[in-house]
Amino acid sequence: MLLALLLAALTTSGCSVLEREYPSADPATLSQRLTDRAQWAYDGMALPPHKAVKPVQVLPGHSCYAGGLSIEKTLPDVVTFDLRWTVEHIPADVARATEARLRRKFTSAGWTLTHDSNRRGKDIVEFGFRVQDPATGDQFDLAWNDSTTSLFLSGYTSCAKVPQSAADTPSQKTWTPQTV
Repeated sequence: MLLALLLAALTTSGCSVLEREYPSADPATLSQRLTDRAQWAYDGMALPPHKAVKPVQVLPGHSCYAGGLSIEKTLPDVVTFDLRWTVEHIPADVARATEARLRRKFTSAGWTLTHDSNRRGKDIVEFGFRVQDPATGDQFDLAWNDSTTSLFLSGYTSCAKVPQSAADTPSQKTWTPQTV
C-alpha cells in the first residue's frame, strides 16, 4: 500500500522528480552549429560537380521524452533540431569513396561511430554511418543506396529546452552548402 501511494505521488501531474532534466539552449545557436557542421561535412565529402543542393531549413523535432515513469510523454519546450539534405545521382564508386572520406573526417575530429550502415545484399548495396559528437551529443547520418543513387546527410542536435515560441518554429533562414 505504501509503495502504491509513493508511486502515485511521484507520477502526479506536475511532479518532475523522475522526469529527465534537459539543458537550456538558444535555438539560434543550435541552428548555427548545425549549419556550420553541415557545411564542414559537405566540404569533407569532396564531391565531384553535381546538381546544386536544394535549400533546406533547420526544423525542430519533438522526439525528446520526459523519461522516468512517463516515457511516452514528450515535452513541449524540449526539442532536437535537424537539417537534412540530398545530393542526387551519385554513382556507387563515388558514394563509396565519399562515405569513406567523410567517415574519416568525423572520426579524426573525435566523433564516435555509433552505427555502420555499409552492406551489400543480393538486391541492394548501401553505404552509410552515424556518428555522434561526444562533447554535444549532436549526431550526423550519411546514407546512400543503389535504388535511389542519392547521398542523404542528416544532422541532429541533442535534445534541449528552448523557449516555447521556438519549439514549433523552423528557422527563418534557409541553408545550402557554399561551394568554392
